[in-house]
Amino acid sequence: MINKLNNLRQIKVSFLGATNSRGSRIKIYEPIRYNSDKKESKIFSYCYKTGDIQKQSYDILVKNGFNIICTASEFENDIFLCDNWGDEFIKITNLK
Repeated sequence: MINKLNNLRQIKVSFLGATNSRGSRIKIYEPIRYNSDKKESKIFSYCYKTGDIQKQSYDILVKNGFNIICTASEFENDIFLCDNWGDEFIKITNLK
């Protein structure tokens, strides 16, 4: 039965608040499966006009070709589940 379930990529998004030297930012990252301590990530400036980090990160991912299947959340993160594998695999560090 478990072999019939889709294997999806988990892309996480978190908000990084402003500091004395930097404005607010959004961190989009993907935990590396074989090493839970490592992540592939990219940080983007927070858009105060848009406001919602889930909307901002969704727009970034879709613009870069991610096929988002659904969303989820946990205490400090929004999560997108995507099915970009094989030829459609997109590295987080290549996001624009």
